[in-house]
Amino acid sequence: MRLAIMLRGHHFVQSDRFGNPMDARHNIPSLLDRLINPIRRISPGAKVYLVTYDSPVLEDIKAQIGPCEVVLINPIGSSQAETYKEGLEYIHGKGDFDALVVSRFDLKFKKSFDTWAVKPDNQSIFFPWREFLSYWRDHRRVGDAVHIIGNEALPAFHAALTMCLLAQRNHLHLMYYFLRTMRSELRFIEGGYWSSNTLFANPECDNPLYDIFNRQRLQQMAGTTGMILDEIRAE
Repeated sequence: MRLAIMLRGHHFVQSDRFGNPMDARHNIPSLLDRLINPIRRISPGAKVYLVTYDSPVLEDIKAQIGPCEVVLINPIGSSQAETYKEGLEYIHGKGDFDALVVSRFDLKFKKSFDTWAVKPDNQSIFFPWREFLSYWRDHRRVGDAVHIIGNEALPAFHAALTMCLLAQRNHLHLMYYFLRTMRSELRFIEGGYWSSNTLFANPECDNPLYDIFNRQRLQQMAGTTGMILDEIRAE
């Protein structure tokens, strides 16, 4: 199984949406230890793609990671769905991998990739998990921070990103909702129902796969706790 890695999104911000600064230089050692180097051992020569924005620290991050290829995105008017799309458009068709492992720069994984209970192939798509039980029940919402995408499944994944944008959703939580109309090989890295955000005190925020390294966990519950989402407007 030939693997490739895509790290996507911001790697350096003065203030994220919760007001926290984020400098991925502080998290690259963890990404190397838990994600990049295990994949390099499993799949020697695995390519690493950085799909990101320019910053004063980008050269430092490239030096930390070692051999990698940078895909620079224009930050004006961009969203995570747009960034993801541009990355896939660049990588697709290169023919140097069977499956693409996608992560964000800010994820501090709790366990090494070689211990994940996954067996990807060139047809499969792995999501991290089902979101909060009610979110999954009502809207098939899934985690959005980590994916493993088979090379043959990349066009369908790209199409689902486009569908999210056409539905005026810049987030990726509805990817399963759209992809289930196109693919049957949809799987999960972790069982159970978890939150993609590790910030709040909800038990679901203590997921088994990662922490967000620059967000210290709060004692308060998430503001959406107990809410019924109207994500799908007619249901």
